[in-house]
Amino acid sequence: MYWLFLLLALGAFTLAITTTHAGLLLLALLAALLFFLLWIKGLHAARFGGAASQPARSLHPAELQALRDQLRPAASPSPSASEDHPPS
Repeated sequence: MYWLFLLLALGAFTLAITTTHAGLLLLALLAALLFFLLWIKGLHAARFGGAASQPARSLHPAELQALRDQLRPAASPSPSASEDHPPS
C-alpha cells in the first residue's frame, strides 16, 4: 500500500515539471515531498516495524547462573612435578 505514495509523488513531481503556473508548481512540489516522505515512512515501517515491538525478556536465575558458569575461566591445571623442583 505504501508504494502508492511513491507513485503519487512521481505524479506530483511530473505535474510540477509540466506546469506553467508558479502557485501550482509550489503546491505540486510540496505534495511530491509529502508523498515521498510518506513512502519512506511506510517502507521503514514495513521493514523494521516488527523488530522494535518485541519487549526484552528477563532471564530466569538458573539461566543467569548457567551463563556465568560458561564465562568463568576453566580451573587451572594442577602443577606438574617438573614445576615443583627447579632445575639444578
